[in-house]
Amino acid sequence: MKTNPGGQISPENMFGRDQVIADYWRILEGQGIYVNDLRRIGKTQIMIKMHAESPEGWMSVKADLGRCHSAAEFATRAFKDSADVLGGKSKTLRTMEKWVGKLGELEIAGVLKLPGQQDAAPWKEVLERTFADLEEAMKDMGCRMVFFWDELPFMIDNIVRKEGPETAMEVLDTLRSLAQDYDRVRLFLTGSIGLHHVLAELKEGGYIGTPLNRMSHCQPGPLDPEDARDLAEALIEGERLICDDPQALATHIAELTGNVAFYIHLLISRLPRDRSLTNEDAAHCFEVQLVSKALDWDLPHYRDRLPKYYGKKAMPAFHVLDALAPGIPMDFEKIRNALAAKTAYPEEDLRKLLELLCSDHYLVKGADGYVFYLEIVRRWWSLSRQS
Repeated sequence: MKTNPGGQISPENMFGRDQVIADYWRILEGQGIYVNDLRRIGKTQIMIKMHAESPEGWMSVKADLGRCHSAAEFATRAFKDSADVLGGKSKTLRTMEKWVGKLGELEIAGVLKLPGQQDAAPWKEVLERTFADLEEAMKDMGCRMVFFWDELPFMIDNIVRKEGPETAMEVLDTLRSLAQDYDRVRLFLTGSIGLHHVLAELKEGGYIGTPLNRMSHCQPGPLDPEDARDLAEALIEGERLICDDPQALATHIAELTGNVAFYIHLLISRLPRDRSLTNEDAAHCFEVQLVSKALDWDLPHYRDRLPKYYGKKAMPAFHVLDALAPGIPMDFEKIRNALAAKTAYPEEDLRKLLELLCSDHYLVKGADGYVFYLEIVRRWWSLSRQS
């Protein structure tokens, strides 16, 4: 197996996600799923594997919603993907076909238009008719459809920017309604930024909806240590790296990278090929990479996103993360005292800030207090804040 950081990993080369995927299919029997976790954790790869290996009785569609910038583009994507997958089964979306005609020259600027008209077809009706048709088609075929839709929050944010918050609110409410009304159609949604950030902005404009309250909220997290070690060992062998104890080196690489498959691929791709490697070599290479200007590690994202999504809470968030960067768990009182040395910040606001940092997967709260969710992010944060 060769390293391929950030590239397409074939489903058969994915390590350690079989149980997670089995759990997700079990959940989908009863309800939709919203998966939110840090970027690079493997959400999209899980989705790709589930889409490629759908069990008997399921059909699926996969799309990146981050590419949609309007409600009409989104509705058109849902319709076209549904028509494509059913076309392979000699089925059609009957009501939609009567309404918009055959697929062909029916698009204008990437959205559907009605025959004889130049204006885009009403997006909500496109979605509702598509789902109604899918429900009937799935009933006839004795199976179910799941939409694997990646990066829902980005699409909602795009719609806010282009068409305004009212349309974004309507899209969310429509999705909630469709997920409730059609039992044979399931939604599997993901997000790298929490939808709560987008919802917070919408609620300032009066939105009171809870669009995902009937969906199961899931967080895959890093690989189990054994699976991370096995992945690292397979990559060490595939890249023909020289070392005396491949398993020991693989274990050390898994620990350094926090058992995240993407970072395992990336670190191994950077290791020297011209000498026998030790654990110390891997650790040195890792530290060098963390402070390098290489953009593919994508770690500055965790610093740069704070001003955008946290606003006035960004600076207190920086102070909290700085206090936890040494890696020593801290309870609420210790964090409050550390923050008080930097700035005056109300106690209840700090509680809400800690909740937000946990929701965004910067932190987790354990028995001993708060710590960074990912060790690699903590190590990068600590090193980057020293300069």
